[in-house]
Amino acid sequence: MAFNLEDYEPVAQRLDRWLKDCHVRGVQPKVITDLVHYLNDKCVFSASLYEGDTLISTGWAEEIRGDGHINKASHLENCETGSVGRALANAGYAGSDLNKRPSREEMTKVQRVTTQSADGVITERPANAPSDKQVWLYKKLLKEAGKLPPLDLPSMDKFQVSKAIEALKNNEPEEVPLPEEEPF
Repeated sequence: MAFNLEDYEPVAQRLDRWLKDCHVRGVQPKVITDLVHYLNDKCVFSASLYEGDTLISTGWAEEIRGDGHINKASHLENCETGSVGRALANAGYAGSDLNKRPSREEMTKVQRVTTQSADGVITERPANAPSDKQVWLYKKLLKEAGKLPPLDLPSMDKFQVSKAIEALKNNEPEEVPLPEEEPF
């Protein structure tokens, strides 16, 4: 399903509207963010919005370093902003169209993992899936080494494929680690 990023409101606009609304109502706004999880370049943030001493909403976000243009340099900042956007949406600051509840930043994340072919077929990939280029290179190096692709190739993430490529390039034994189970 195609969408237009311009139809979604940026977190900064939501935050500005909430802060102005708090000012008009005479309440003290407060945003508290917390880095809840950081392991293997994956981060999770939570955000809490307070009006005075009253918690009005929370929001969560997850990002992976290197997943998309912004996350190559600023995955922590992007994740923190995303959690604030979710908290604002949960507090009712989600834009004028309730069907556009996600922020523009969230929809950018969807755009990163969704591709549309020339014939209109839409394919969704996990955020940490290897790129087509990575898979092509991995298969090429395997073929040159006289090896077959592993049966679990479709379930390998980009970090595992990258390590396997490096091992093949360096003529090292290929050890593809299993994904770690999430602690929560």
